[in-house]
Amino acid sequence: MHGIDVASGVTDLAPALAAIVALGADVVAVQEVDRSLERSGGVNQVQAIAEHLGWEWVFGPALLGSPDASWRAPRRNETEGPAYGVGIVSRFPVRHSEQRRLPGGGAGRRTLQASPQRPGWDFEPRTALAADLDVEGLALRVTTTHLSYLPWRGLAQLQVAAGLARAAGGPSVLLGDLNLPRWSVRASLPNWQHATHGPTYPSWDPRAALDQMLVHGGVRLLEAAAGPRGPSDHLPLVATIALPA
Repeated sequence: MHGIDVASGVTDLAPALAAIVALGADVVAVQEVDRSLERSGGVNQVQAIAEHLGWEWVFGPALLGSPDASWRAPRRNETEGPAYGVGIVSRFPVRHSEQRRLPGGGAGRRTLQASPQRPGWDFEPRTALAADLDVEGLALRVTTTHLSYLPWRGLAQLQVAAGLARAAGGPSVLLGDLNLPRWSVRASLPNWQHATHGPTYPSWDPRAALDQMLVHGGVRLLEAAAGPRGPSDHLPLVATIALPA
């Protein structure tokens, strides 16, 4: 939620930074983050998280403009300007990154019809972002995404995101706010190992496991759980994995 603390309603990255540090993670994937938007103080939020940790980072804009007002889909290699999207922050070196626009969405403006309560037609562009990490000499592709809340569109987007995750041909992790029931993700991607964990949304009364993680290419999921409540409207999903030797 671009740094909004749901308890105070104030945009402030400090509580999010403290929550991330407390997790003790090696790699963090974030969704609904801003770059140079007025509503969040003009900060590149993914860069700010990375600099606080002393880590490397990549940001993938899903849209240029603001999801609170009006927007358009970014053009290829358009890396400047106010934007909203997803990011990956890593203690391990990022050797390469790539992004893929997902089906659906385009230029639009926020309306009452475009909300979880009144879905209407989801014009918000969606994206998947992959980072190839060097994990102590082993290659790992981490891909994050934030899918449409319209299930028929989200399932189509999931296939494209999974294709990007598999494209490197080696060990792979796919994670993010999938906005889909877990059973539908399992049915769509039967050759992936799916994390089993509790619900993550909403953080104050978790009922739905919207945030999910899958692994492929010899990666093993050792454990996964919804983490402690922080400033977000979602609980963090925390997992431990093992890479193939």
